[in-house]
Order: sequence, then C-alpha cells, then structure tokens
Amino acid sequence: MKDPRESRTSASTVMVIGGSSGLGRALAERLARAGHSLVLVSSDLRDTQALAADLALRWGVQAVPMALDLAQSPLPLAALDAALAAMPPLTGLLLAAGMNREGDEPGQAPASFAALTCANYTSLCHLVDHFLPRLRREPRSWIVGFGSVAATRGRTRNAAYSAAKRALQTYFESLRHFLAGSGVKVQFYVLGYLDTNLAFGQRTLLPRASPQRLADAVYRRKDSDFGVSYYPRFWYPVCVLLRQLPWAVFRRLSF
Repeated sequence: MKDPRESRTSASTVMVIGGSSGLGRALAERLARAGHSLVLVSSDLRDTQALAADLALRWGVQAVPMALDLAQSPLPLAALDAALAAMPPLTGLLLAAGMNREGDEPGQAPASFAALTCANYTSLCHLVDHFLPRLRREPRSWIVGFGSVAATRGRTRNAAYSAAKRALQTYFESLRHFLAGSGVKVQFYVLGYLDTNLAFGQRTLLPRASPQRLADAVYRRKDSDFGVSYYPRFWYPVCVLLRQLPWAVFRRLSF
C-alpha cells in the first residue's frame, strides 16, 4: 500500500466548512495526511478544537478550528479572514456542511425555513463569493459542494432541505460556467446515504457509503473538471429513474 505521507505539501491551506460532520472529519483527515494546512469550521468549536489538535499532533500540520453558525445571516467572516492571514494561501474550499431537522415540510415556521435555507444554501454561496478572489489568485485551486439525492424530486419530508440542495447544485453550475478556463476547479457531488453517526440505527433503501472512501475520492479527483458526480455511482441511474416516474406513480411512494 502506498504510504499516505508521500507527496505531502504544506504550501497551501484548505478550508473545510462543516469540519465536525462525519464527512467533514474524513475530508480533514485526508487533507492532513497530504500535508495541507487546514481551517476547520463548524457550529460547535469544541468538536473542531479536538479534531484540529488531533490532526496537528498526528500529521504535523497547522489546523485552525473556527466557529460559525451557518443558519445566521449575514455571516461574520472577519475572524476567518484573520485566521487565513497567518496561513499559507487558500487553495481549497470544501462545503461539507448541511442541516436537516424534523418537521421540515411545507407549512413550517418561517424561522425554521430560513435557518434551513441559510445553512444549506445561502450561507454556502456567501462563503464561496467571499473567498473566490483568494482562490482565483492561485494558479490551481478547487471548490467542492455537496448535494443530496433527496433533491432529485420534491417530497413532503425534507422540503426546505431538498429545495436548498437543488438550488446549491444550480449555483455550482453557474459558478463552473463563470470560472471556465480559469485555474479554479468547481466540483459538485450528489450524495446518497453515508455511514455516519447520524445514520446509526436507521434503515436505508440502499447501502450506506463510507465517508473515508468518499474523502479519498474527492481528494484523488481534485484536479478533475467533471462538474457533477453521484456518489456512490449507482445513485445516478436511480435518480434518473425517479425523475422519469409519472406523477401518478411518484405521489404514492413513501421514502
């Protein structure tokens, strides 16, 4: 097996939004193995503090934990700018954050709808817009967004979450079009079920994917210009089929 310490680099910084999530932690681990400096952003500073200390100890990288509530608007980003001022250039922005909750269906309270929309769409777009000038200054950089197969078609459950994830995918397509021909790679992953603590004990229609394997795939493909990718790949034909189902059939499904 290839030594993961090979081809290490400490000349760039990658920011992981949602650094304490199952996927965020896996991405941070993979990036630290490669020697990248890290800014780990989550709503709970205690989680990212422990993760940052662990990665710094095991991999000898600079890892800075930051707290940011994506459900608020506008976002206070001065602290992130200050942290980056003392670090190598920012070359990566990975948006692994997301939020869902019980009762996310049409007719929910305006505050609940606004929080879900901010955390899953608006705030992520604001982060991209804010850090885009930094990323464009570098000869090679990448921006990665993560959507959900739940956004394939609207259902009663996860109404605001699914709508926000679909909007985020459209924004990333616009972003890719805007940055075509530049040194910034724009990538978007449509994710199925992941094997994280949040999914523990839940029954799923299809197998859950490993966040660690996903993180490996994301890093391996960081220089690729593919636009949108489904992960695991078997979700692509499933989503195509769901989109083609007549309404009379789709409305009877419960999933």
